[in-house]
Amino acid sequence: MPQHPTNASSAITHVADTALWVATYRALESQRPNALFRDPLADLLAGDRGRKIAASMPYPKIMAWALVIRTVAIDALIARALALGVDTVINLGAGLDTRPYRMDLPATLRWVEVDFPQMIAYKSEKLESQQPVCRLERIAADLSDISLRRSIFQRIGSETKRVLIITEGVLAYLTSADAGELSRDLFAVPSFQYWIQDYYMGGTKRWAPRRMRERLKESPFKFEEPEWLSFFERHGWTILENRVAADEAQRLKRRFPAPFLWTLMMLFVPAKVREKWRNSSGYVMYAKLRTPL
Repeated sequence: MPQHPTNASSAITHVADTALWVATYRALESQRPNALFRDPLADLLAGDRGRKIAASMPYPKIMAWALVIRTVAIDALIARALALGVDTVINLGAGLDTRPYRMDLPATLRWVEVDFPQMIAYKSEKLESQQPVCRLERIAADLSDISLRRSIFQRIGSETKRVLIITEGVLAYLTSADAGELSRDLFAVPSFQYWIQDYYMGGTKRWAPRRMRERLKESPFKFEEPEWLSFFERHGWTILENRVAADEAQRLKRRFPAPFLWTLMMLFVPAKVREKWRNSSGYVMYAKLRTPL
């Protein structure tokens, strides 16, 4: 049983704990004079435990950079989905995301958050006095319960016309088999038309440093498909927009905080390898345009 989000420990004992860690970086970004976004609720949600987790994690500058760029890019992809006529957003593994409060969203938009019961309870309590800008709903559910997950999808699907799915920071914690099953469940619902993900090519053991894997040993990365994007294309999803993290950072003028030794090492790496690394992570929006292979 995962510990309550307010527990004072800096240990990550369950994947839900990573939401506190992520919220801390959003809070820190919001305090910068040149912040790329403002999230006034992030610090409230992160709390002391989130700050302790962040302080205990390796590579803090790199992780802050990655999570801030991810937030901005996914905000932009959501805006595009809304322009395409989405009437409902389903945020799976929503964690402590606050987009229904901080983004400029249509008041008529239906936004559904799904996460573990303890996370939903914690978030609802913390944000009880806050007013979302759209029609916000929360569903307490363990998405690994396949029958429950499918019943939730079918119910929402029957009530909607054009749905956007978000799995921000979720798929890396699933095995390839579990991610494939989730993909099939989403594809099976006719109104589920778009899907936003963050991706990391090459398998998690390749891009996640050993020190990070050790800190996350109780909630390990599991997705080991080397060609992340084509994995979901084989399930019928077509890439509508792909925002490479390095390109986003350049556009936003937020340079990757590379350690000196890493920068030095890159001088001796072949250009093809550098380009492959440069394109290895990003944020993608798929559309349902064809039948799975």
